[in-house]
Amino acid sequence: MSLFLELKHRNVLRVAIAYLAVSWLLIQVVETLFPVFGLSDALIRLVVVLLAIGFPLILIFSWLYELTPEGLKLEKDVERSGSPVHHTGKKLDRAIIIVLALSLGYFAFDKFVLDPARDAELVQATTESVIHQASESGRTENADYFIAVLPFANLGPDPESEYLADAMTDELIGRLARIEGVRIKSRQSVARFKGTDLDIKEIADLLGVTHVLEGRMRNAGNRIRVTSQLTDASSGFEEWSDVFDGESDDWFVLQVDMAVRIADALNLHLSANEAEAVRTHYTEIQEAYDAYWRGWVLLESFHADLNYPEEKLRAAEQHFHRALQLDPEYLLPVAGLSMANSYYFFYGVDPTPERKQRAEKLALQVVAIDPDLPEAHVALGLAHSILQNHVAAADEYRKSLQLDADNAIVWCLLAFSCNMQDPPDPKGAETAALEAIRRDPTWSSSYDVLGWALSLQGRYEEAAKAFQTGAELDPDNWDAYFGLGLTHLELGNYGEALSAMESARSLTETGEVLVYVGAAYAGLGEVDKALAAVTLGLERGFENIDAIDGSPYFATMRDDPRFKVIIATHKRQ
Repeated sequence: MSLFLELKHRNVLRVAIAYLAVSWLLIQVVETLFPVFGLSDALIRLVVVLLAIGFPLILIFSWLYELTPEGLKLEKDVERSGSPVHHTGKKLDRAIIIVLALSLGYFAFDKFVLDPARDAELVQATTESVIHQASESGRTENADYFIAVLPFANLGPDPESEYLADAMTDELIGRLARIEGVRIKSRQSVARFKGTDLDIKEIADLLGVTHVLEGRMRNAGNRIRVTSQLTDASSGFEEWSDVFDGESDDWFVLQVDMAVRIADALNLHLSANEAEAVRTHYTEIQEAYDAYWRGWVLLESFHADLNYPEEKLRAAEQHFHRALQLDPEYLLPVAGLSMANSYYFFYGVDPTPERKQRAEKLALQVVAIDPDLPEAHVALGLAHSILQNHVAAADEYRKSLQLDADNAIVWCLLAFSCNMQDPPDPKGAETAALEAIRRDPTWSSSYDVLGWALSLQGRYEEAAKAFQTGAELDPDNWDAYFGLGLTHLELGNYGEALSAMESARSLTETGEVLVYVGAAYAGLGEVDKALAAVTLGLERGFENIDAIDGSPYFATMRDDPRFKVIIATHKRQ
């Protein structure tokens, strides 16, 4: 008898199949249950090793022994002419079927029930980790009071004083956020309510806050008057109001006084450390602060308006240099100069190696002096981004969020870096993008990075919805239309892809956009228009000819002689 027939006769093959099926099922259960009980991965590995060691042993055992109605017997003592072997084989067959059915059922349960639950838990765990880190620096998600400081209205005769009203809003947000028991909505979240006609209750419901602080400011000559009031959102009752009068030189004293009085109104007793934190400011020179703030407003405007980038960057630089002339120890303008250099490169105003080096050098300087300054880590993160070191950039954004967890812009930057790093971290990007949206649901860019994160995971239907939302929030956001077009290309919706790409094209005729306009035409079978768009895209600077040649979007054109000529010509160049 051949070896194979002998193995079959002794049920060794059936035992091997049954053992492997049981082992696989056992490993799946162990991997699921051990972490629940806090058992380490080492124990899971031990189970796998023991099962592997047991495999040859069980084969040897099944070769030597046979299970009979009388019990285990050596195979040589079993009558081959009888039925015990055949009877045992049937039992093993039934056992294998049962185990395979259980394995299939577990696989389906794991795929369609446990996997989505694990993904949700991962997102929640990542978010909770950052929130926990932020709480260690005095800012928690479960504060007694959650306050929105609405943009202060400028009632002064000079429109130039508008920036002072914005500065007052920002300073109060920063100072109140240093008090234990208070959580403050970020300035990005409340900026959209400047000049709004909505009542306090509607604003509080939209922002999910317990209290709303609003104020008005009048600056005439060297005199400042600020009136403000704090309203309980649930009852609509005014909990506190006051009027502050002072000289322009009393600017910092006025901010501190307001923060302390608000804390008193909420019966929050400041510790010595909190009182010191509330009184802290980074310069004693009012003019230096004014210059810094004017530059900072110009930088922040890039998040909403990309028009006139060179003029805004040069003006911001001048303000930051002016602030440093007045106070050479003032760190915030140094961080601002670092960011300005990154923006020069990122927005193509002056994309030179010197800008990259200067951005990194200035940011490292600020981080070395004050590692607890959130703006310092944002500046260094931006510098790492333009140096294409997106892993390091993400680390810096996380450090900034540990110090100020409510900044929607930094959450968005973190999502961008997670998408861009090699290999990408789309789950981390999705988590960060959702945190940005939670803090400011009206900022289009957050939906862009969410769309790219979902696309990287192959979740194109969801990505299309994210990009569509971004485009609706900001019809001038070409990146939202471009991402929407790409997702429709992946879904095979070529008409929708063309519509989105043409919307992007109406805002910016870059080579990349034009090439993918061509891809949409190719999908629709309009080869002449596709060739024209691709040719124009290559003329406008699209350089990745291999991406066109190997793209499935252009599969219908690959045998067209004109397409071959385009590819060959540009490959030679």
